[in-house]
Amino acid sequence: MKWVTGILMLSGVMLSQAMADQHQNDEGYESHGSHQHGVATLTFVLEGNEAELAFDSPAVNVFGFEHKPADEAEQLKLQLVLDGFRAGAWFSFDSAAGCAVSTAEINSELERGAEQGHADLNASYSLLCQDPEQLQQLSIQFGELGQGVEKVSVQWIVNGTQGAAEWTPASGPVKLQ
Repeated sequence: MKWVTGILMLSGVMLSQAMADQHQNDEGYESHGSHQHGVATLTFVLEGNEAELAFDSPAVNVFGFEHKPADEAEQLKLQLVLDGFRAGAWFSFDSAAGCAVSTAEINSELERGAEQGHADLNASYSLLCQDPEQLQQLSIQFGELGQGVEKVSVQWIVNGTQGAAEWTPASGPVKLQ
């Protein structure tokens, strides 16, 4: 799986560079990396029966704020959203593929008490699929977890075949073919 992690990292670097290059000469553009409210990125790689999924989003998309929790209600919201992402309940695959999360790593600057700025949420999952040939689509159901997510830029590699798509709450599952 080390090569999968390498592919995910390379894809993220390439996507970030492409976004930076696209806006480099735009008049009035202020760079904050790839941080854009309402927009998130998702990368999925499957090789054999092992898979990696990485999701990156501005914190405001999933928590409703991107500063240190100001009160008990915001602290509770932070914990509930982090727990929801740790459970991996916001995405699913074809049930026939039998994919299950084996590990999940969820990080946000907000957990460490970021005072202000452009905090993000980064979620990485390792999965095992019992019948990967049955994997046809990725469903995203944020529900209460990602009310601020308007669009997800999805890049995927499934056993050597690659593709990209944009997901919105109205678009339905992402086809992985």
